Parts: sequence; C-alpha cells; structure tokens
Amino acid sequence: MSSKFEDEEDEEEEGEGWLASYSDLMTDLLAVFVVLFSFAMLSQAAVIQSERKALEEEKNVSQSSTGGGGNFDLEEFNSLYEHMKSYVVEAGLSEQLNVEKLGDEEILLRISASILFDSGKANIDPEAAPMLQNISDILVYYQEAIQMIRIEGHTDNRPIRNSAYDSNWELSTSRAVNVLKYLLETSEIEAKKFSAIGYSEFYPVADNNTDEGRGMNRRVDFYIKSMGNDSE
Repeated sequence: MSSKFEDEEDEEEEGEGWLASYSDLMTDLLAVFVVLFSFAMLSQAAVIQSERKALEEEKNVSQSSTGGGGNFDLEEFNSLYEHMKSYVVEAGLSEQLNVEKLGDEEILLRISASILFDSGKANIDPEAAPMLQNISDILVYYQEAIQMIRIEGHTDNRPIRNSAYDSNWELSTSRAVNVLKYLLETSEIEAKKFSAIGYSEFYPVADNNTDEGRGMNRRVDFYIKSMGNDSE
C-alpha cells in the first residue's frame, strides 16, 4: 500500500514541477517581451524626436533665407516678371520699356527717360501717368513677393546747366525721386520698400557718341528684389 501511495505522490510532484517550470518559462518570456517592447517604444520615440528636430531645422533655414519668416514664393515673383513682360507687349511699349530677369531673385525694369520727362526736366509728363499707374498696380498686386524697389536715374554725358539743375547729378537724382514720389502716392506698398538714387552719366548702357546711344543712356531703372534676396 505504501508503495502505491509513494508512486502517486511522485507523479503529483512531477506534474507540479512541470507546471512550475512552464510558469517560470512564461514569466521569463513575458519579461523578455516587456523589455523588447520597451526598447521598441524608446527607439520609436527617438525616431520621432529626430524627425521633429529635422523639420524644425528645415523651418529655421527656410525662415532665414526669407529674411526672418516671410512667405516668399518664387513662383509668385516669376509671375510678377511675366505680368510685366505681358503688359509691355500688350501696351505697345517695347521701344520704351524693357523687362529682364536677373537671376532668380531680381527683376530689372528699364524705362526710357523720353517717355517720362521733357528734355532737361524732371517733372513727370502727364501723358506718362497711365503707364506709371499700370506699373504701380502690378507692383501692388505682387507686393508680398517684393523686398525692395530701387529706382535709379541715369543721363547721357552731355553737360547740363539750366535754371533748375546745375549738373546731371541733380537731374538724374531728381528724376529718380520724382518717380519714387509718384509711386508712393499711387500705391499701397510700404514706403520702406522704396529707395531712389541718381547716377548721372557714369553708368551708360550704350555709346554716348551716337544719338541712339545717348537716348538709351537717358533712362530710369527699377531694380525689384524678391523677398528671398538677402543682399540688402
């Protein structure tokens, strides 16, 4: 009898031992799973943090390139250029106005002085007002893409001396300033976006020894810089 009971007890102990081992194994596997899951969560968090950091750095670089956070849109600045070109052609002003793209972030609008002023004078001809008004309207429409508009007055090399101006310096500067004043009066663009300067005869674009060349040198240039231009 005792032998039978001992055999049953041995079997019960063996069964309980197997269950205990199985339980320990499950506990160990669960612990390993928890550890692996924790590592996975930490790794994912690190990836998310890294991505956020990269996006923030990209945002900072973008803001720096637009002068501190503006919404500079290169396509919008290109549209300004195309709009000006279309206006010049449609208005039949190709002989008096010329539009050029200087790189990606600057536009040059060149206007012959003959369409703006009488010879030797700086007062804007009333007949030029509609043309300047159209230019003003275009600039206003795209003003969010514009950082600065520099207006330059230029003359030929023939000396001038009349009751109003002693030299080409005064004439070129007065012409640039009068164009600037007209734009300030007819547009909503901030005054701080404008500047005016006179260069007299010293930056010719053609030969001053010919009538045609002198006519090309008598001009007003608009240098229109985009919000992406940081050379100022």
